[in-house]
Formats: sequence, C-alpha cells, structure tokens
Amino acid sequence: MYKIKLALFFSFFLISLMSFSQIVTEVVQLDTIIETVKVIYRPTISSSYYFKKVAVFADDTSQIAIEKSFTSYGQNGLYKVYYPSGRLKVKTVFANNKINGEWTYYDPKGIIITKGIYKNGVKHGFWAYKSFKIYGRYKKGLKNKKWKKYDANEKTHTSRYKNGKLIKGEGFGNEEVVVIKDSVKDSSNVIAEKVSSPIDKEYQQAISFLTDNIVFKKALKEHFGSSFKEMNAIKKQFKKGKLQFMVDSLIMALDITSFIKEAEEGKIVVSKIDSILKNESENLRELFSGEKIKTNQELHINSTDLNSPITVIFSEVKLNLLRLNVVWNKNGEKRKFRVLLYYSNEGVLKGAEYEKP
Repeated sequence: MYKIKLALFFSFFLISLMSFSQIVTEVVQLDTIIETVKVIYRPTISSSYYFKKVAVFADDTSQIAIEKSFTSYGQNGLYKVYYPSGRLKVKTVFANNKINGEWTYYDPKGIIITKGIYKNGVKHGFWAYKSFKIYGRYKKGLKNKKWKKYDANEKTHTSRYKNGKLIKGEGFGNEEVVVIKDSVKDSSNVIAEKVSSPIDKEYQQAISFLTDNIVFKKALKEHFGSSFKEMNAIKKQFKKGKLQFMVDSLIMALDITSFIKEAEEGKIVVSKIDSILKNESENLRELFSGEKIKTNQELHINSTDLNSPITVIFSEVKLNLLRLNVVWNKNGEKRKFRVLLYYSNEGVLKGAEYEKP
C-alpha cells in the first residue's frame, strides 16, 4: 500500500513538473495591436471559487510575464502584463471573459502612455493617448463628440465626431498604442503583429513645427521664393496651409557649422541658441563627423507626403539642439534650407533659428 501511494505521489509530481515546464504562446492585447509572448505557466493557485494563473517568461522563469484571475464563470478580475525587466506593462479588469473597466498601458519606465475604458470588450468612454497628446471619447467602439489634440506649441486642435464619422475639424486618423521595447531587459520571445515604435518627442514636435508653425512657413517661402515664379512653385507644396514633405529615414550628425559662424557674426536671433553656440562651440564641433549616424524608419512613416519633392532630414539631438535640413528638389536641382531647433531640458520645443541668406 505504501509503495502504491509513493508511486502515485511521484507520478503526480512528474505530471506537475511537466505541465510547469511546457512553453505556450500567450496572446496579449495592446489596444489595436496583438502581441504574442512565449511563457511557462506555474501551477494554478486556486480556492473553491477563485483561482489565479501566473505565467513566467520562457527564457527567464524568474520573472513574471502575465497574471490572470478566474472564477468558475471564466476570466474575471485583475489582469496584469509585465515587461521582462519586471515593470508593469498593462493593467486592466476582466468580467465574463471580456475587458470591462479601466485599461492602462505603461512604458518601461512606469509612465502611463495610453489609458481608456472598455465596456464588454469594446472601447466606451474617455481615452487619453498621452504619447500623441490626443484625448476624446468612444461610444460602442466609435469616436464620438469632441476630440482634442495638442501640438508641439501646445496649440489645441479640436474635431467632433458622431458615431465614428468626422463632422467638424481635420480629424486625427486612427490612434494606436505603440509597442515599446523594454530598454532594461528585452525578451526575444516577445513578438508583435504590428510593431510601431514611437519616435522621440523632439522629432514629434519638429514634425508638428514643420506642419503648423506660421513663422517657419514664412521663412521657408522667403528662402526658396527668390522670384515670383519660385514663390508660386513653393506655395504649391502646401495643402490647406500645411507643408507636404517626405521625412528621410537617415539621422545625420549634428553639423551646425553654419550656425556657429552666424553666432560669431552676431546674426543669431534666439538668445538661448546664441548662448549655446558661443559657449559650447568647441564641443559642438567635436560632435560633427559629417557622416550618417543611423536610420530610423519610423521617421519616414511620419511623412506628410511620401511623393513630395521636399525632403526633411533630421540630425541627432545634442545639447538640446536639433538641426533639420529642408531639401527642395526642383527640376533636378536640390536646394537646402537649414533650421536649428532648441529644446528645454524637459524636451519641449522652445525656439527656432533659420539659416540667413
């Protein structure tokens, strides 16, 4: 009898061990994006009514990947997804196998980037896409009533929807959460069907600046429109007052030699930029290599017109400065307009300096 019990015990132990070591592919919903993660589930923690499932990363079993709560009626209760570094990634609540309640998505540093409300698995209520600075309400999965967007200059753009249809304003397109890699510790077992890494906020603001800033538009027309014919030609590159341009995927070194020269000649208008150029000129010259630094395809995706004869090339960001080149390919002749942007220590765009004629 003792031997039979001992055999049954070891059989149960081996089955539990085998089930714990089995790698499964778990699907994680990140708003409109589906992410798959390879995990191993620990033995279930249960009671008479409530039980909890905990999964660890397949390539790091010391780190929890997913936590789910269940009742006898299905998935109910708190649901959490973690980054490989251990920080919380997604937090929401399930009721009757559907998301019901607040849904929050965090970046690897713990900052909220998207937050909204689900009802029976459908967006219903207020949503905040903080990474895009877009805010509004859904009704049964469709945009409804007033939506707002704040650009790089903190200017408010308002649109109104009725059951998903735009009835006033320009609209903001289809907002989607972005899949952000864990900078502390990434897992090779995490794959997303639709990966869209966000561009740095300095570049986001620069693109908004090129599109909406009135002073920049005037400076651009003056730089390229040296004659009546050229002025008309450059005006055609605007659509409803917004510049149409293609963003190059190349990020160049911070070559601001021309602006340093203008600072020495007393031509710089923005005092903060002038101060940086004069006090940090030697450091800035050392940063300039004249070579391509890297590529970023997400920059290219943010083009306003992929077929535009105007191309924008960004530099790296150093000492709170970012240089951009606006290149106009007019009948095979490429003309360049250099712009230098200044950001605060918090990464907020504060000023712009334009290349002098």
